[in-house]
Amino acid sequence: MSPDPILLPRAPKAVRLFPSNFDAWLQKELCIAERRGYEEALSGKGQLIDQAAERIDRAREEAEVELSSFATRFAEGVAKQLLHIEIDAGKHAIEKMVRETLAQSGMGRGACEVHVHPEDAEALSTVTFRSGTTVTGDAGIPRGSVHVTTEHGLLVREVDQCIKHAAEKIHEHMRQSAQRDA
Repeated sequence: MSPDPILLPRAPKAVRLFPSNFDAWLQKELCIAERRGYEEALSGKGQLIDQAAERIDRAREEAEVELSSFATRFAEGVAKQLLHIEIDAGKHAIEKMVRETLAQSGMGRGACEVHVHPEDAEALSTVTFRSGTTVTGDAGIPRGSVHVTTEHGLLVREVDQCIKHAAEKIHEHMRQSAQRDA
């Protein structure tokens, strides 16, 4: 310490003496504080990395579910578009669709009335179905759809509903596959 007197404008509340010059002491303290801060930051990084990994895993799981759902909705939309293009071009197998719907009705040889779009009715005008089956054109029915009226009730086969049902089955299959793989 220097033997020179230090003059202060007022009385200090606390006094600290440094073994060497103040600048050297301040530099040393800054280095110590920086090292402690760095060590503390590193000790918390492991926990931060674990938390970030958990968030990433949750986001990945949510994305997989959403991707599966999106893929199903996309496939359903594409299938609808392609089917409607074929239907609009008159390339759908309306006779086969009617015969399958009649088979599903469970009526056997019983009388029934088949309602289809007028253009589909025209395409079926030369087709012979079992006796007691009449085909009627109905403008309220979309092309490619078949409604069969029997004494037991109404059986409806809507093209868009068929596609939706198929998409739901595909989505369920994908969900089950993902659960098995997890």
